[in-house]
Amino acid sequence: MTIKKKLGLGVASAALGLSLIGGGTFAAFNDTATINNHFASGTLDLNVEKKDTNMPINFDISNMKPGDSVEREFKLNNSGSLAIKEILLNATAHNFNDPKKKVSKEDFLSQFKISLFLVDQSTDQDPNKDSILKDGVEMTLNDLVNKNFNGKIRDKFKNENGINLAPVGVGRHTPGLISGASNSVVIGIEFINDLEKDSNGKFVQNKFMNNEIEFFFDLEATQRDGGRADKKLKINRDEQNGKINNGNQVESGQVPNPKTDGKGKHDNQVDQ
Repeated sequence: MTIKKKLGLGVASAALGLSLIGGGTFAAFNDTATINNHFASGTLDLNVEKKDTNMPINFDISNMKPGDSVEREFKLNNSGSLAIKEILLNATAHNFNDPKKKVSKEDFLSQFKISLFLVDQSTDQDPNKDSILKDGVEMTLNDLVNKNFNGKIRDKFKNENGINLAPVGVGRHTPGLISGASNSVVIGIEFINDLEKDSNGKFVQNKFMNNEIEFFFDLEATQRDGGRADKKLKINRDEQNGKINNGNQVESGQVPNPKTDGKGKHDNQVDQ
């Protein structure tokens, strides 16, 4: 081997050694960060309680006669953490019994008219006791079961899925009930007193004697539309992104306005 060749190998080894040293010292500084995320669903909870402690909440009445009337008042409470958009009322009737087999369920329900139907969403600043029924109209339990509402109830309470018992909301700003809010409903029912007689001199309502039926008010609370938290909001650590569905939220189709929304209040948060 010549001296020339020996020198060539020495140079190659030295170059390789430099390469290894350079690779081991590249990017000596480092830093890391973590974003902690947490998602939790809220609760939708409609609670119904009697308004008058001396009066039952339900109509469980027997031995009624034409001309009798009864009245009940119950309170609707939003006991959940989410705002309620609507409270829909529907009526159903089951287990009709007519021992004489002379009348139908529809005939019997038509003998009971709704004499009073009020929603009370009063606040200290805003008394708001509204009649669901239009003035001068008659609505029976049969109408209620079959959703025959046309011309009988006021427009603000109309809903294709039932009668909306929370059309205004606390403070009259938004429909529904925010968390912790409540309203009350008053319903009065009267057994129609028909004085018509048949050819034998008997009252036509005699055929409704000894009839009975089970009648239900079905209530459904629905959530407000989904929305997005405004990225411009000042986040309160204790609120964990501002309790999105009851305060710092923009519902679908809305655009936040920082000049008017202040600290992130939108239409579904109401000053109380």
